[in-house]
Amino acid sequence: MDAAFIGTLERLEQGWRASYRLRVPSEVFAQPGETEVFSTELQATKWLHTQAAARGFHSIKIERQS
Repeated sequence: MDAAFIGTLERLEQGWRASYRLRVPSEVFAQPGETEVFSTELQATKWLHTQAAARGFHSIKIERQS
């Protein structure tokens, strides 16, 4: 699989939003994934790793938005 798993963490007023997208080299736009909101950054990060592992990715890139 040549696709890349790109996770995003965004700090909210009272929590963290985690979302991901899949970047496929042969496609112009990334494929959107799911989004969830968590009370802690750790929960959000663990969720991203779980989603990546469930889709067969061994490494992921996490971007942080403010």
